[in-house]
Amino acid sequence: MTAATNALGRELQLVHAAQWLYAINAEPFVPGAGDPYARLVRGFEIGENGTDGTDAGGTLASIAERGPVWRSRLDTWVVTGPAALRELSAGAEPVVSAAVPQAEAWLPGPARQRTTEIARDLARRGGTRAVGRQAGSLREQAGQAAARLGPGPVDLVADFAEPLTAAGYAAVLDVPEERRAAFAADLAAAAPAVDALLCPQTLDTTRRLAAGVRGLRELFAGRAHAEADLVLAVAGARAAADLLGDALRRLLGRPREWALLRSDPAHADRLVEEVLHQRPPWRACPLVVLDQAEVAGTRIEAGDSVTAVSTPAAGAPAPLPVAACATLLPAARALAGPALVALAARFPLLRPDGEPVHMRRAPLTRRLVRLPARLGEEETR
Repeated sequence: MTAATNALGRELQLVHAAQWLYAINAEPFVPGAGDPYARLVRGFEIGENGTDGTDAGGTLASIAERGPVWRSRLDTWVVTGPAALRELSAGAEPVVSAAVPQAEAWLPGPARQRTTEIARDLARRGGTRAVGRQAGSLREQAGQAAARLGPGPVDLVADFAEPLTAAGYAAVLDVPEERRAAFAADLAAAAPAVDALLCPQTLDTTRRLAAGVRGLRELFAGRAHAEADLVLAVAGARAAADLLGDALRRLLGRPREWALLRSDPAHADRLVEEVLHQRPPWRACPLVVLDQAEVAGTRIEAGDSVTAVSTPAAGAPAPLPVAACATLLPAARALAGPALVALAARFPLLRPDGEPVHMRRAPLTRRLVRLPARLGEEETR
């Protein structure tokens, strides 16, 4: 292990230790009401309503109670509520920026994000029109993924959502056939990258993540839209897998809605939009403002760190309140809809077969890592 790796490990431990310290204590080493933002970003409050034994619902409520703009003990402005979020996006020109040390950067730098070129490249590669050209391929991939499953127990994340996402994004990003297995492996390694922007991962996870990002960067090297392809692979594929997983979780235990999906395939698109509205892929977005701005009467200086947080009272703002990243969702939608249709067409019955499992240290995505279910045929008596 190199000295640089050791140094990175220490930095990650220190940042996570600060998150835990301020989450628990009102002042350093003084027990009391801790910083709710620190509780959120440490990544151990993952269920919105305490359904998994945690208190993320209470944490989000505490964040909202402090007002639309306030400064966390972690030296970050916290902005929440629809009005303040709109004001932030319109006046401060924020761009996505890592709040913790990164082993391998995959986002374009703040100045680069501000240019129109990266936004144009993202639209060309992952926008509605570009994804529309891949619609037939995505439907075919969804059908093949459903066909690989048989009746009985299944993990809808590991056996369906993740492999389908890798196959679908390989098509969207024009990955050569001979590189697709390596592409899927690199996507899996890079899965924590979005959450790692706000929550330090373990050193082993960070090293795997960095290797995955490097593999993807090498794959796209020399392309005209290499930056955009890397963002779409890392953040876009994560959003797609999470959107599909969340939609499937909603359908578990809802046989009437599953039956409606079988009789009316157009219901898949309505369901996807409902899931996006109720549970956007990123519930917190780490930003840096490039110009001084005033949000909800509070002045935020150029260069300050800001986190936009979606709280229950705030409704569902755009998952990524940054224009250059708005094109992450078309491909996610285009993949999730056909996936639900294909799975419902193949299996008349879908029911839960255990408790869903969420990843720890995933405060942005709250990503599912296991979704046990049982697929079956019509029961006869």
